[in-house]
Amino acid sequence: MAPVNPSTLFTAARTGSRVVRYLIRPARRLPARSPDSWGRDPWLPPGGPGHPLRRGVSVVRRAVGLLVLLALCVLGALLLGPLLLLLGVGTAFGSDVAGWLLAFTLLLATFGAVWTARRATLLIRAREEGEADLVTLDAPTGSGSAARADDEAGLLALLRGSERALPTSTRAALHATVIATRDALRVTAGDLSLGRDAFDARQAAREDLPELLRAYHAAPRTPQADDLLLGQLALIERRMSGVVRERQKAQARTLDAHRRYLEGKYGERREEG
Repeated sequence: MAPVNPSTLFTAARTGSRVVRYLIRPARRLPARSPDSWGRDPWLPPGGPGHPLRRGVSVVRRAVGLLVLLALCVLGALLLGPLLLLLGVGTAFGSDVAGWLLAFTLLLATFGAVWTARRATLLIRAREEGEADLVTLDAPTGSGSAARADDEAGLLALLRGSERALPTSTRAALHATVIATRDALRVTAGDLSLGRDAFDARQAAREDLPELLRAYHAAPRTPQADDLLLGQLALIERRMSGVVRERQKAQARTLDAHRRYLEGKYGERREEG
């Protein structure tokens, strides 16, 4: 049999160690603002494309991780069991060295058991990747950006906290209204003065939508209540979408005016005959 290359053994051991560390690592809780490693947008409704796949991969990885931990426990017991027995016999015959080694081995076994139990608990209790209870946004610059970030965080928390409690027929309307309000907040964030558009966007995010949902949840669950909720959501969504459309038109006009200015300034001029 040909001798085994030591570098090959080292590479295989290092690769196996990385695989084991990945399997026993609990799922990370990624920030909710940026898409996670699966491209998940926190503003998308739950259960969208890729959600079942992501959940299945997370569950399978955690299950394999638990099996790996169990295998490590069995391997540790097989290695330490005979060693503890021999050291115990040596200690019983009065060997001080065996006694110190026995104490050190017991301490090492206790540390390993505690670490394994803690890692298993983290694997069992870990949330799925990409899920979070609280909204965390990047630190903005400027008071206007900070206020918009707070409003967006409140909107996203309102969406996530309300959509699961709503009937299926109203979830899409709530999501469309929240997205329209978010977009209106963004296009009016740079306003130097608090005009009508910016005021309506902030009022919708801070007061109108939360109060509407509170009133709906306090009312009896009837088809009439659902129709009233849909109608009021449509009113807010229509106003917010109008704000976004008007700002987009204004930006297009500004860009076109700048184009004409540059063409007049730097464009080719025909020489008069």
